[in-house]
Amino acid sequence: MVEKHKLTFPVIYGLDVRKEADKIGAYFDSENGYFQPANFILRNRKVVQATYSSGPLGRLQAQHVLMLVGHYREQEKGGQG
Repeated sequence: MVEKHKLTFPVIYGLDVRKEADKIGAYFDSENGYFQPANFILRNRKVVQATYSSGPLGRLQAQHVLMLVGHYREQEKGGQG
């Protein structure tokens, strides 16, 4: 996936789901074997946005992430970032 989409950010795959959910404090659905999404946006190796879902709402949407990234890029151009 990283090569196909030429991603330039870290991608994690193959984790122990229950263990990782406990580490980050995400809700683990033991009946279905997955944890609800925990989304992080990083800037300069720091978390600048995080969302934790306990149900079907609250996930980051691509268009919102793109708007936020665009905002940060504009700040950097203006020296405000």
